[in-house]
Amino acid sequence: MRCNHSSLYLFVCVTFGCLLLISCSHHNYYLCDDIVLKEGTLRLTQNEKIIVCGSSKGQGNWRSIPLPQAQYQLTVLFQKNGYLNPRFERDQDQLSVWSGPQTETALLIVEGADGLVDSTKKRKIEDFALTPDKLNEVQSWIDTELRSQGYACPVIQVEAQEWDKKIVAKVQLGFKQKIKEIDSSGLADVDLAAIERYQTFKVGEYYDVRKTQLTISRMLADGVIQNGYFTVACHEDGVSLKLFGDAGPPKLLSFEVGASTEELPFLNLNFKNTRIDRMASSYNLGLHASPRLQNITGSSELYILPWTKKFYAGPRFKTGRTSEKNYEFLEAKAGADIGRVWDFWQIRWKGRLGPTLNYIKTAQGIGPDDVSYFSWEGSLSANNHDYETSLRTQYEGWDASFDYRAQRKGLGSEVNVNRYDLNYKKLWNIGNFAPPLFVLGIRLELNLVDTEDIATGNSKAVVPIDYRIFWGGADNLRGFSRKSLNNGDLGYLTAAYAGFELRLIEQIPWKLEPFLLYDLAKLGVNRYAVEDSLFTSAGLGLRWISPFGTLRGSAAKGRIYKGTVATDAYPQEWVYFFSFGQEF
Repeated sequence: MRCNHSSLYLFVCVTFGCLLLISCSHHNYYLCDDIVLKEGTLRLTQNEKIIVCGSSKGQGNWRSIPLPQAQYQLTVLFQKNGYLNPRFERDQDQLSVWSGPQTETALLIVEGADGLVDSTKKRKIEDFALTPDKLNEVQSWIDTELRSQGYACPVIQVEAQEWDKKIVAKVQLGFKQKIKEIDSSGLADVDLAAIERYQTFKVGEYYDVRKTQLTISRMLADGVIQNGYFTVACHEDGVSLKLFGDAGPPKLLSFEVGASTEELPFLNLNFKNTRIDRMASSYNLGLHASPRLQNITGSSELYILPWTKKFYAGPRFKTGRTSEKNYEFLEAKAGADIGRVWDFWQIRWKGRLGPTLNYIKTAQGIGPDDVSYFSWEGSLSANNHDYETSLRTQYEGWDASFDYRAQRKGLGSEVNVNRYDLNYKKLWNIGNFAPPLFVLGIRLELNLVDTEDIATGNSKAVVPIDYRIFWGGADNLRGFSRKSLNNGDLGYLTAAYAGFELRLIEQIPWKLEPFLLYDLAKLGVNRYAVEDSLFTSAGLGLRWISPFGTLRGSAAKGRIYKGTVATDAYPQEWVYFFSFGQEF
């Protein structure tokens, strides 16, 4: 057999590398001066090192830890990380330690909750290290599942069976109970009617822990309380709930910083008074600043109407500047609404309607140079409780909204115009796993502009720019740049859109969530009609829920099917998008 120098060199390198790995695998690591780790990768934190090794700065017994006590502490630490059978050998004043193999869970079994808890839906338990944290995770999951179905006070015992690597949860359900009373005396300075606006449950309904948590979340989000919780007391005839909370100061100042490739850096500054009176009337002042949008807004919910405690008066105003590639305009608006917020059919409803005085000045693009007019504006939004509960994680539920604006000829306007906007978003936790494996999101959008004599561009010039439809970008067709579908700067009068996103959850490290996206839409230059051209976007992206907000990035290719001469101006290319704080 012949061997050239290069082959010999490769053989020597591989052999040396293997010997080096073997020597490293048997390298001793000293946890303390008198404790050596022969096998495993246990690394002690500063506090763990004190309870295992002692400390020269400690006093009394903490200066030196006896080896039997150190062995006990190490056993606890190993078991915390899934090493259930560590081995120890003592040679005079030295303790040698072997971690042994890590034990992984083979199966999760839930006893006593048939038909209520499906153990096969709990992910990231089987084939994961059998640790106390996993036991606590299982107990918390079962507790939430049962308390969401009316079992307010279940008793749950979770054990690890080392011999067969199973986690067994034994459940005593208790009774399925309804709410018999609600005590909100913990917020004495807030009227009971104001608290009821945030409640997702009523006396006589079956208890659901998610509804009590959602109620607290709403009050925290609106600033009515700084912290709060419900206590639960189970009786034979039902559940008693009591709200405890700290109202805190009513005036809040907050700011947000974000960025996207469409709007570059932006700043939101908000000042809010959350409790003008005992009915928790409020007003909010906001500033939004970015290279494209700059505006100052004010809105309020004043529960001062003498004939009702459920409806509010809502004075509002807005002034600002909008600068896009195809147009730029200045605007000022002032209006007043009658509105209401309520829960019905497990859905949160918000509605408001009122008159508005508008001023628009077109600085660039096709639109009225300088016009003041009167309009009516209204909106109705709805989202189910599942969507509110998973608002940060975006796992399930649906959200819908309808917006209406109308101006009439003769009240400062040269034309009659109506605009209707309908939006719907639905999220599915495919398979109902916990945590989800795949989340499918669907968005539907329909925009309609109804105006007289729309056959020529001249008539569109008298329609304010914010009534017309300009599409493309992260809000709809992600394979086209922002507002680039513009119909020769005139905008469209009809648009229909469907967007899809399939996201993978908790399968890759660092909580990164890759997703696939697909959009399709049709646009029309006339009212209530779309053209034959079909606009699509296909691509992929990555989402990360960071400690300070949601980061998203995507790349999508825009395509046009059945294109016309009018659509030849739109490039079909890859569009890259990155945002901080924006969702699907």
